[in-house]
Amino acid sequence: MEWQQLNAFRHLATSGSFSKTAQLTLRTQPAVSQQIKALEEDLGCVLVERAGRGGIRLTKAGERLLAFCQKTYLEEQSLRQDMAALGDEPRLWLRLAAPLTTLLQLLPPLLASYRLQYPGVELTLWDRPQNEAAHLVRAGEADLGLALASAAPRGLKARPWKPVRPVLLVPRGHPLTKQAQPVDLAAISLYRLILPPPSPGSSHRAALDEMFQSQGLPCQMIMESANAEVSAALVEQGLGLAFASLAGEPPGLRQRNLKALSLEHLLPSDRIVILSRKGRALPRHQQALVDLLMS
Repeated sequence: MEWQQLNAFRHLATSGSFSKTAQLTLRTQPAVSQQIKALEEDLGCVLVERAGRGGIRLTKAGERLLAFCQKTYLEEQSLRQDMAALGDEPRLWLRLAAPLTTLLQLLPPLLASYRLQYPGVELTLWDRPQNEAAHLVRAGEADLGLALASAAPRGLKARPWKPVRPVLLVPRGHPLTKQAQPVDLAAISLYRLILPPPSPGSSHRAALDEMFQSQGLPCQMIMESANAEVSAALVEQGLGLAFASLAGEPPGLRQRNLKALSLEHLLPSDRIVILSRKGRALPRHQQALVDLLMS
């Protein structure tokens, strides 16, 4: 057994997908398949079985190996921290995984303040969608993660952070801004729309599709976008209106050609949570970032 093979298997077992494992381990999908095949040949047993829609299912041997991999990985991380602290120049690190929009809009001033307090900490940021951010925390490759509470998996500690409200982004001076609020779906349906893509991590798209269909309204979708910055730029150019989620009022929104109309009467609100592994006390320098976020 080689550690890279065990690492690939651990990612495969927890993500449930060869393609996601390839992304997380920075390898091609055939390379990951070859690693798993070599591991099965070495151990003399089948570890995973193919399931529907590209997924996998662990065999009993696979479940046993996963328990070994998770325990070994956490022991390795603990050992690395101990060794780093015992060195002549103790090394401290903090690895944070979060979606791009969160990293861009909410974290820069907080991280700048954190770096002033802890200049010696090696800070690594992972730009990942919510489900992948949670996966990195669960796998022990990220110390902290940020995701919506509705998308946070069980088995992780989730500290409530910022409330998130659903909005419709429109250009300033748009006719919808001059109508009585809250704006209704019939009025929205008259315009070209940028919708969030269907995703297990978000219920908004499914709710929107159901509302348009149940009310017999047309949906003039011109684009699907999970990137709020891309959607906002297109709205500013007058190419369409975008459904989005905002945590407070992002810095710079007032200076942009944008207006956020509340959709809390149509879609559920949510909250960003700070994710960490259960049963693991955060080192002081990592807990300091949590405290800074919560303050």
